Amino acid sequence: MNQSVVPVVSPATLEIVPLGGLGEFGMNMMAVSWEDTTILIDAGVMFPDPDQLGVDLIIPDLTYLDTRRDQVKALILTHGHEDHIGAVPHVLPRFDGPVYGTAMTLALVEPKLEEHGIDAGDRLKTVKPRETVVIGPLTVEFIRVTHSMPDCVALAIGTPAGLIVHTGDFKIDQTPLDGEHFDLHRMAELGARGVLALFGDSTNIDRKGFTGLSRSPGSMPCSSSFGSTSASVMAVPYTGPSKSGITCGTAPM
Repeated sequence: MNQSVVPVVSPATLEIVPLGGLGEFGMNMMAVSWEDTTILIDAGVMFPDPDQLGVDLIIPDLTYLDTRRDQVKALILTHGHEDHIGAVPHVLPRFDGPVYGTAMTLALVEPKLEEHGIDAGDRLKTVKPRETVVIGPLTVEFIRVTHSMPDCVALAIGTPAGLIVHTGDFKIDQTPLDGEHFDLHRMAELGARGVLALFGDSTNIDRKGFTGLSRSPGSMPCSSSFGSTSASVMAVPYTGPSKSGITCGTAPM
């Protein structure tokens, strides 16, 4: 039976399509559409299992985007982990709109685009928490959240059908390394206003207790290199349902 990739829906319908990240760890990507406007939230990769020899990265199925190239107006990034930005070089050529993200998130995206020979020009748009952008009939507000890396945001998306909240990845950390606290007050205000749908991070939700604080990352396997380099060092903790670790990198001063 022949079946269209994109189902036919009424023009005045709020359509939300997860393109990755549900029921799997990685490839986080979601499309939110109203009439002829579609925005994308994140564009991540999944790392292969040990038995997937020869596979470097796994990206979402982008057929959905190819069927509506003219409707995709923007890509919005919540933070800079690979499972949220790793597929940006594969997504960017499929639409003509801007890419919104915080300063650190876009700083991590830029070298990926350079590696793939992509000149983003002025398409990378830096945003800050509490700022709002208007994309056709949709408004997107950026809200500070804390996570295992700095400069992360949640999204409050205003649509003609109601308010959607997309948390991105988060943990409520009372002692964030960058001093930027989770904006619980704004979240409470949105809750009082009324939320049509909440799309929330659920990593490790089945574990009892609390996530550890960023100021207590434990033993870092690459800490021995800290004292032997004159470059600046970035260490980003990464924890998933089956593995955890610290990713370290250096950059010239």
